[in-house]
Amino acid sequence: MIDIHSHIVFDVDDGPKDKAESVALLKEAYAQGVRTIVSTSHRRKGMFETPEEDILRNFKVVKELAKEVAPDLTILYGAEIYYSSDALNKLENQQIPQLNGTRYALIEFSMNTPYRDIHNALTNVLMLGITPVIAHIERYAALENNEKRVRDLINMGCYTQVNSSSILKPKLFGDTYKFMKKRARYFLERDLVHIVASDMHNLDGRPPYMKEAYEIVSKKYGQDKARELFILNPEKVIKDQII
Repeated sequence: MIDIHSHIVFDVDDGPKDKAESVALLKEAYAQGVRTIVSTSHRRKGMFETPEEDILRNFKVVKELAKEVAPDLTILYGAEIYYSSDALNKLENQQIPQLNGTRYALIEFSMNTPYRDIHNALTNVLMLGITPVIAHIERYAALENNEKRVRDLINMGCYTQVNSSSILKPKLFGDTYKFMKKRARYFLERDLVHIVASDMHNLDGRPPYMKEAYEIVSKKYGQDKARELFILNPEKVIKDQII
């Protein structure tokens, strides 16, 4: 499997605190069958503003640590970019990375960003010649139960990603993320999802869940669909090919 959305670099955002936590995440992802991980540490003005050189330095350390975890575990560079005019300017000037140096950029919004703002933002990104991969679309209230809106974003030239955790079966009681799981199921059933990725941060609260999610998708939507969402489409992203 190929995971294009992860927080595996220590001491740069709300992901791993130290090298040991980074290694623990890498080991768990590898055990679940992931062989390529794109590191997408947060870039968000006013919240996650670690200097680029610090993120890159720690990324290089994690890349070396991955070789010790397994020789066939590949770590690539990217970013999860919270949309703002500042982020747009940095993208235009190539000051924040896209996904493995490709045309694709992982773009996120707040949960309550209005649809018009999402649409306008993604239009602005597309006008730079950059193809948005919309991070965890199940989070956005503006897209809930709205096939037309998601379809319109796809027709504009955007791609969509959902988190592996959102594919898991809802717990009977106390499931804080039940509404996201319902949204993810709605999108999957209408063929509105291009990629499933982990958005892993740590082993305690936000582990990978890639193996479990793959098995659920394979059982509910077929082996071909699982391969498409977890392997084939992510592979096209990192190779800069059109999905």
